[in-house]
Amino acid sequence: MTVLERKPLGQSLIGRGWIQPQQLELALREQRTNNLRKLLGEIVVEQKFCSEAQVAQTLAESYGVPFARVSPRLADPQIVCLLPKDFLETQQVIPLFLVEGVLTVAMAEPANVFLPEEIERLTGHRVQVVASPAADIQATLEAYLPGERMFVVEDFAADLTAEEFAVVVPPVKSAASAAGDATGGTEPPVIRLVNACLFGALDEGASDVHFEPGHDELRVRYRIDGTLVQRMSPPPRMRDAVAARLRALAGLEASARRLPQEGSIRATFRSRPITFRVNLMPGHHGETIVLHLAEDDHGAPRLERLGFGYETLKQWRKLIARPSGLVLVVGPSGSGKRDTLYSSLHERRSADLNLCAIEDPVEQTLAGVNQFQVDEKGGFTFPAALRALLRQEPDVLMVSWMRDGETARLAAQAAMTGRLVLGALHATDAPSTLTRLINLGVEPYVVGATVAGVLAQRLVRRLCPACKESYQPAASERRQIERFVGPCETLYRARGCERCHRVGYLSRIGIHELLIPDDALAERISQSAPLAELRELAAKAGMKSLRVDGLEKVKSGITTLDEVYRVTV
Repeated sequence: MTVLERKPLGQSLIGRGWIQPQQLELALREQRTNNLRKLLGEIVVEQKFCSEAQVAQTLAESYGVPFARVSPRLADPQIVCLLPKDFLETQQVIPLFLVEGVLTVAMAEPANVFLPEEIERLTGHRVQVVASPAADIQATLEAYLPGERMFVVEDFAADLTAEEFAVVVPPVKSAASAAGDATGGTEPPVIRLVNACLFGALDEGASDVHFEPGHDELRVRYRIDGTLVQRMSPPPRMRDAVAARLRALAGLEASARRLPQEGSIRATFRSRPITFRVNLMPGHHGETIVLHLAEDDHGAPRLERLGFGYETLKQWRKLIARPSGLVLVVGPSGSGKRDTLYSSLHERRSADLNLCAIEDPVEQTLAGVNQFQVDEKGGFTFPAALRALLRQEPDVLMVSWMRDGETARLAAQAAMTGRLVLGALHATDAPSTLTRLINLGVEPYVVGATVAGVLAQRLVRRLCPACKESYQPAASERRQIERFVGPCETLYRARGCERCHRVGYLSRIGIHELLIPDDALAERISQSAPLAELRELAAKAGMKSLRVDGLEKVKSGITTLDEVYRVTV
């Protein structure tokens, strides 16, 4: 690896406008006072003249290497393990990825020209160095280093009290399940481990917990703001005991280990009732178990908190206030469709209206809404529920998932008979929803006559307000923004801090695309017009695309270009 001649760090920081000349003088004086025991970069960060990331970026430029922010979500555990644990801890480096024989390694101090040679000797791969803040590297190492530092149950559960977290243990169903528990599923170390995993997920605001067994590992990952991050790596010998404990808590039969199973775990977290929906799949190395979090008393969020733009929210409220019509929320799994439907039902609550919801499953209890849980095995399907419910004269009806043609046809017919029907559907965008309904078997003239509006949405991660940093966008970034949403001089990017677990993002927000068919579009829908024409007519009708709405949030400093491009096409 060729390293360019180093430029003086202090002068480079001044040249970038990140410190002032008088601040450099103070830092150099402090360095001389300490007999050069501290690096200049350490001193300017300690004195808060600039950030650690700015020092790392300046060093990267000085040595002619790339600069990169790293975090646990970027590292690959298999690549991290290419270097010995002691070496990683001592040298404070983190291997990121291996592409065509070149290993990319993040270092806080690229001045050590001998370190890449040592890494090449240990791994047998050519090395590409990137400069990263030391705090980022340390946080990533703490998440991925194997062994005792990676997982100590007592460290997680020592201060855990019944007032903070408690699980409800159901009665043992059979001798087989009792035997399964007796073999290790209920021993204190396993109880502490499982409780620590669940408590940690709740404490970090995770939506899912994944227990994934491998050949010589048990990986525990949390889904936080839509992204999976590894949080624990318990000893692999605990795989069966963990599965037995979770199976017992969910009330599942131990004798059915060769079959997929579903159940639920009831718990309390800081006096709030919690339900974990449990899905268990038998795998090659053991049972893969995913727990999905549903807070019983969470309640529907207000529409204002879902990320709607002002005009979009005003139009959406007009749609859900209609007395009849089919109003759809579309997007892939995990795009927040259920929250939007719940919030819309919440706004329509009234003493003189009959509000009903058919769901699978019922995720939240809504006051003032009659909610019905579908039971496919028992014959209580979406179509059966719709037919029965229409005899009870609902004013507003929600169908949580139009998964088949019969459900879609019945929902459209209900809308034609003078009811407002809210529903969710899997579709790429708002215009393609119209052709999706036709493909499901709904007559084109019925689609044109009943669809009052379609809201397509995605969720993007919101920049952490405590640590996001501004920057001057490159010419290419500025062109992407200005093409759709006008002039833009400053953008914001993720940095990482304690509050956001050094990820740089905290929570998620929706981006939306609302299509309200006008007469011209409704007529062409009735005539089975091709999708390209429907998209063109939708744009003429005033529809703002998902990407444009996302770029407006980028311009406002809410999220980043990378996030918007990740979820839009």
